[in-house]
Amino acid sequence: MKKIFYLLIVISLSFNFVYAQDGNVKEVTILHWNDFHARNMPYSITKKDSTGENKKIFVGGTASLLGYVNKYRDNKSLLLNGGDEYQGTPISSITKGFSQIQLLDLFNIDAFVLGNHDFDYGMYTLDSALKLANYKYLSANLYYKDKKRTFGKPFIIKEINGVKIGIIGVSPIELMTLTVPKNVDGIQLLNTDSVITADANELKKEKCNLVILLSHNGEDVDKKFAEKHSKDINIIIGGHSHTPIFKPEVINGVLICQAGSYGRWLGKLDLKIDIKKDSVVSYFGRLIETDFDSTIYDKPAEEKVENMLAAIEPEMKRPIGKVLTDWKKNALGQWEADAIKDIIKSDIAFLNSGSIRKDMLAGNITIGDVWEINPFGNSMMKFSVSGKALKQMISNMLRGSSRDDNILLSGINIQYDSKLMKDSTQDFIVSIKVGGNDFNENSNYTIATNNYVVSQLKKYFGDIPEEIKAEDTNILDRDLIIEAVEKQKEINPVFEKRITDVSK
Repeated sequence: MKKIFYLLIVISLSFNFVYAQDGNVKEVTILHWNDFHARNMPYSITKKDSTGENKKIFVGGTASLLGYVNKYRDNKSLLLNGGDEYQGTPISSITKGFSQIQLLDLFNIDAFVLGNHDFDYGMYTLDSALKLANYKYLSANLYYKDKKRTFGKPFIIKEINGVKIGIIGVSPIELMTLTVPKNVDGIQLLNTDSVITADANELKKEKCNLVILLSHNGEDVDKKFAEKHSKDINIIIGGHSHTPIFKPEVINGVLICQAGSYGRWLGKLDLKIDIKKDSVVSYFGRLIETDFDSTIYDKPAEEKVENMLAAIEPEMKRPIGKVLTDWKKNALGQWEADAIKDIIKSDIAFLNSGSIRKDMLAGNITIGDVWEINPFGNSMMKFSVSGKALKQMISNMLRGSSRDDNILLSGINIQYDSKLMKDSTQDFIVSIKVGGNDFNENSNYTIATNNYVVSQLKKYFGDIPEEIKAEDTNILDRDLIIEAVEKQKEINPVFEKRITDVSK
């Protein structure tokens, strides 16, 4: 056994020696992160230590993440950001994202791809903010109709340690359903596969040794890109799905990497590139957890963040109520749906689970907590539907309920039979009760929800057999929730089962 072990060491050393002597093989390190969502301050997580005991540690934050970048960066490094810097903490919402553009400047990144949440304050606000950026931002598949160009550069070329690297940036292919339509009404989504092929061909003409796809589309879509474009690209640095890929996935020879979310990890991909054959000779990828370390974190970055937060901190820390046990997203969202129904005075409330952005630990609830839970500033809407249309909406919703961003309910209880649902001709709805009363197809029902759900009714409820005319109440979701918390004062979270499959 020892002989085999020593033989492997000799082979490994010989392999590295051969490549070390080969002038065509160059080393490059890609450092990357994604989906930071304005988590500018360190935050606590719980993990097991070497003894198996749970312990709390602090990770992330602008200053700590920058410290780790500076620790691992050298003249062989390429620094990439996979998108969604915006949205998630009050400072981002209050400054309409300008805070994050300024903080990104501290990193001296090589390229940043635009994600869906980077459009949450509108395309024109984003365009204005990006004029202040001292780094390249990419978006090859979004066409800016007013200016007759792509919203960001389609690609850039960087030379790192003698390696000519082309970087193509692609924003979410589902952007139009991931944000409120008015935020992107001046944008045309181009055919992303065609864009990748065309831009990769341009980079080949420029004699790039390596082609990277910087993609804000999520792990599953990135795998499809790798399957389709293995002849065009070598590496995909991803974002959007918040997936921590601890060891690069390999699809058709394409390396796929993603570094989770919220700055918890910095991705590090060490490469050896044969510049004569334009290929990856070897690689080693990992995620580095950004544990707080006073010897690493960047003091000037910390001061800049603290100065930004100082003006809003007193109000954000003001307690408005208390939650008695840990509040998980589904129970939290259901409570919010109840609050929406009661304050808007509707029969029913629908709330998309994706609008709830974090859990809430037991203890005081502050203004800042509500802003972080509900960062989008969605406006509450109200509309009326017939019972017949409502039943069709529910039927369509249940058929599409496997999606990650599902609907939370208030004021309505539903029983259905999933075995009958498999037959598209069957009526699989067993019973519906609204406000505890039997449902009547001939009655009209009022529904409250947010402006995002109204703009994406087909996504959640399919084709509705009547025209929906929604009225804007001009009440923001977080203002409504602050009012509801202050009124209730103490909350004991309970998640009720309001949709029941009778076949199970």
